[in-house]
Amino acid sequence: MISSLCGDVIQFLESRDDAPVEPEAPQQEAGQDPEQGGAEVTGSTTHSGASDDADPVAQAEHSGGMDPSTFAHFSAELAGLDTPGEVLPPQDPALRRLLPDGSADPEEASQLRRLSESSLRASKAADLRLARMALESSPVALSEEQAPAFGRALNDVRLVLSVRLGIESQEDADALHDRVTRSRGSRKDAHASDSGQGPSSRSGTDDFMAEIYTFITWLQESLFQAMVDFLPEDTGPGEADDEGDAVR
Repeated sequence: MISSLCGDVIQFLESRDDAPVEPEAPQQEAGQDPEQGGAEVTGSTTHSGASDDADPVAQAEHSGGMDPSTFAHFSAELAGLDTPGEVLPPQDPALRRLLPDGSADPEEASQLRRLSESSLRASKAADLRLARMALESSPVALSEEQAPAFGRALNDVRLVLSVRLGIESQEDADALHDRVTRSRGSRKDAHASDSGQGPSSRSGTDDFMAEIYTFITWLQESLFQAMVDFLPEDTGPGEADDEGDAVR
């Protein structure tokens, strides 16, 4: 399900038709529980409830040793230098949240967008593709290099959902989380009675999108906590670690 949403956001970013569109509601597979997942670190691998078919070594070799998302960003940055004229911000509010203005000054914002928007779209799409590859099998196993890109991809999916759900503040997000928590049991009963055909109304669609939004929020927080837990302990400047080397 999250892999499908990543694919939708990739198409969203790569499309140059910025007219507001309403995405199709993600369909919940029969017997699927959107809360399955988690994040845990074992050795040098971050486990996040979903697997990793991405090969960062091969991707790095293809991009001359540069991180793939950085390589995509750099390539598109050069391409943006040839973009003529004024570049207007996207019309769709979800795309504007993914590609915000870089300045409060309209002229400066347009110039920055002309130079960087293509690269930003490309780097976000690269993160989302990595996430889709990692989500192809279960459980997901993320390397230290892949985990940050996976987290960025989750955040972009979450941003798009937040716009569609009308979330503009932390208070809105908290209210949505409380609503999902209160109605979780009744929604499961409703899904069972629908025989897996998915939401039948706008209200049902919004409720299901809210469920996915809260799950992705939890998954993102779980992943980041796993990344933090895996960081080496700070032993202070000049102190020796277990092998006698100074930690800088």
